[in-house]
Amino acid sequence: MLPRSWMEAYINFLLKFRWYVLAALTLATLFLGFHAAKMQVQPNFFDFYPPTHEYIQLYQEYRRMFGTANILSVVIEAKEGDIFNVHSINQVDKATRYVLETAGVNPYQIMSLTHPKMRNIQISGAAITAYPIMYPAPPKTADDVKPIKKAVYTNEGVHRFYVAEDNTSALITAGFWEEGIDFENLFSRMETLKAELEADGQHRVYVTGFPMLYAWVFSYKNAILFVIGLTTLVILGMLWFYFRTFTGVWVPLFSGLLSSVWALGFAGYFGFNIDPLVLVVLVLITARALSHSVQSMERYHEEYHRLQDKQEAILSSYLSLFSPALVSIASDGLAILTLAVAHIPLIQKLAYVSSFWIFTISISVVTLHPIILYFIPPPPNDPKSGHRFSDKLYNTVNRFMVKISYGGYRWAVIGSFSVALLGGMFYAQFLKIGDVSIGKALLYDTHEYNVSYDKVNDQFVGASRLIVIAEGQREGVIKDPEALLTLEKFQRYMQEQEMVGGSISITTWARRLYQLFQLGIPKWAIIPNNPRDVGNIFYQFLNTVGSDDLDRFIDKTSTNATVTIYYKDYNHATVTGSIAMAEEFIYNNPVEDLNFRLAGGLLGVLAAINDEVEWSYKWNLILVMVTVFTLSMLTYASVVGALIVMIPSIVAQPLSEGLMYAMGIDANINSLPVAAVGIGIGIDYGYYVLSRIVEEYQKFGDHDRAIEEALMTTGRAIMFTGTTLTVSVIFWIFFPMKFQSEMAVLLTLLLFFHVVGALAFIPGTVSLLKPRFPLPNKVMLVILACIAIPSAVLVYTNYADLLSLGILALVVAIGEHMWSTRHNIGMELRA
Repeated sequence: MLPRSWMEAYINFLLKFRWYVLAALTLATLFLGFHAAKMQVQPNFFDFYPPTHEYIQLYQEYRRMFGTANILSVVIEAKEGDIFNVHSINQVDKATRYVLETAGVNPYQIMSLTHPKMRNIQISGAAITAYPIMYPAPPKTADDVKPIKKAVYTNEGVHRFYVAEDNTSALITAGFWEEGIDFENLFSRMETLKAELEADGQHRVYVTGFPMLYAWVFSYKNAILFVIGLTTLVILGMLWFYFRTFTGVWVPLFSGLLSSVWALGFAGYFGFNIDPLVLVVLVLITARALSHSVQSMERYHEEYHRLQDKQEAILSSYLSLFSPALVSIASDGLAILTLAVAHIPLIQKLAYVSSFWIFTISISVVTLHPIILYFIPPPPNDPKSGHRFSDKLYNTVNRFMVKISYGGYRWAVIGSFSVALLGGMFYAQFLKIGDVSIGKALLYDTHEYNVSYDKVNDQFVGASRLIVIAEGQREGVIKDPEALLTLEKFQRYMQEQEMVGGSISITTWARRLYQLFQLGIPKWAIIPNNPRDVGNIFYQFLNTVGSDDLDRFIDKTSTNATVTIYYKDYNHATVTGSIAMAEEFIYNNPVEDLNFRLAGGLLGVLAAINDEVEWSYKWNLILVMVTVFTLSMLTYASVVGALIVMIPSIVAQPLSEGLMYAMGIDANINSLPVAAVGIGIGIDYGYYVLSRIVEEYQKFGDHDRAIEEALMTTGRAIMFTGTTLTVSVIFWIFFPMKFQSEMAVLLTLLLFFHVVGALAFIPGTVSLLKPRFPLPNKVMLVILACIAIPSAVLVYTNYADLLSLGILALVVAIGEHMWSTRHNIGMELRA
């Protein structure tokens, strides 16, 4: 703990120079408030990509050449019959043109049945021609439709790719640049397109794809504001219910708002956007400021009614709160900051903004509260205090908590936590990263977006793509027969996977052209092994199809090419399995002057994200636990004290993963950071309770008496703040998005667990072990050496994980407890 003289000097400084402190904070607030206005709630696709991952580096290198991974899919389905009629074809053409005019689209990456890049390669007289399938203009009569239908069946890469297998629907795909998407505009335009095309009563329109997913997320902004507003109103009501004074309402509210302005200003100053999906975390952090404010207000009221002197009450209450408040703020802030170990800008920005938000509580509450309380009148004596329903409720609950902290009840509490730990560890092993499609992780299965996603997968080759780059070491290498044959072999090999719906590459067109060279005889739909024949094929490519129309398959110098594998759905096994299959083929089939590089497309991007999330989540947890353990040990000068206050968070880690698995919550780039925040967000309850127990023990010299006093005072405030934090997330359960609802349920359960841990487990463990701390400095140095040296060895040998470090800390804690017990017995005998 901090020396009492330091804390007393700081509080006296605040009170003596209060006007200067207020002036400085006002200037800082005006500066950050100005920048807060610049902050935008807007997803940025580049923030999802780990820039150092080899897959993302490949994607960034070739996205201008072969297109973006962010594909929008629009399905136009005929309600009756097929789409081979004048009206339906014209509707497809209208939709294609409409998508082409949408902001952010890559005009070279739009494909549909009616787009000019969709070619009909045929023999015409003595020559091979490659006109657009819809040529020379949109059909006007039924006879105009017949050649379009014939072309669909006689050309590779059209049927099942852009026309459904049963011919009832057509697909339009369009790539969108990450830096150019306007989600509000995209959502508005797609809704307008859907309404216009469905107005004839003959068609249904389905829109899906990664850009549309986040357009849907962005469309819920009004619902987000409604939930935040409702949460604020309910919390205001709870503050009045608890304090019954205007001061008890506006002071905590002011603290929360001040921290919010500073944090949003921090984000605006550094140009950070806030992703809508993490707003539930930011609302929770704002409630944390209210929680600390309530703790300080409650203790100040208690001290004032005892001392009847305002300045003495301020000094006494904040001297008691200073250490637990600062260590809990530091633990929360540094724990969230460790999220920045992930090389993903989205998670790093969340870590920076959230940790700064928490650190500002040391200003809005710990620094500013003594000054505010100095200026406002002291709390009046409330004649009804202790007799209201709320007082009776809190006192009844806290007496129950006192009761289960003694005797056999404490064993039941400790046993329950042990069961929760073991159960969480058992189910956590089944949790996989990215085990469902991102759309079904964020939105309900019955949502319009997911219905459209399923439509694409049911009627076409698949909505999700894995792109492999065949990178040549010399110009023209793709023209080599060996290179083309290897590409074809790779396609067939990858199509053996269960969820693969089809594949396409330059070899698809090469086979078709060589067949036409041989008078269209089907058996000649092969890749020739003669360089001269391959040369003729590529000559025909350039003179018929044209290099611009083949840019999605091969570059203009025939140096690099793509192989695109389409998947009808994906899960963790599909993503990892497809990458593993590709790597195995590449290793076993080397080609001179040609390298296969992984991996582009949506699956390549997701594989990179999942790799980084899995790696960073492991190290994030280790860093969180080490950081919190170090701060706790320094605060209480005891390993036993550190473990007692940390065990609820230690148990919460596997418990959260077990709950995610049991509830079917996907572990991904969005959910794991939220879960990580939930693991550590309630540790301040433990700090406040244990610090109060230590303080009361110094008065009474009896652990059970200290526990009772702590729970009947600090425990009351923790009951209220725990309820307040729960309210800050509980309304998100009814949010129309699946992700926000699931996160709210998870965080609600974790917050309840932290409250029970602080009010039941920590007192019960203290009552059982009766620890003595702080320890002498010499003993602490020995204990630190016993932890630091083996930990360094574990890290150096790469054996460091939560289990090994936890066992080490437990062994040292047992040793400390044995020493402490013998030392105390010896002192008692000497006495």
